[in-house]
Amino acid sequence: MIAVDSSVVIAGLLSWHEFHERALQALEKAMAARRLLIPFPALVESYSVMTRLPSPNRLRPEIAQQLLHDSFRDARIVGLSPRKAWTFLGDCVASATAGGRVYDAVIASAAIEAHARELLTFNPRDFEMFSDRIAIVVP
Repeated sequence: MIAVDSSVVIAGLLSWHEFHERALQALEKAMAARRLLIPFPALVESYSVMTRLPSPNRLRPEIAQQLLHDSFRDARIVGLSPRKAWTFLGDCVASATAGGRVYDAVIASAAIEAHARELLTFNPRDFEMFSDRIAIVVP
């Protein structure tokens, strides 16, 4: 299974993005093989970013939601199980993960828990600490 973070989702959906073709190709390949996983936090972050982009690229909320739904309705959406919530936060404390890095950590942790073998991202440094458990791949 192949997981993606919001950097790949956003680039793949927005044709003006500098990495659009690379992201779109990676997403289409994973979807065609029925191997795409989207961690729920990455889906939420994608929606958030697309609805707060500077004008004229900002999408209205209903457009962003529809675009995500139409594009990924057949993808498997994954998250951390409720029993992993306290373990996840304890791991954050143990690894001194705080602030915005927690969001990257929950994306990677959800992908790992769902047995993804790869995490596609245009921000590989954000996920380096997980590279012993999942391959971090830039499309």
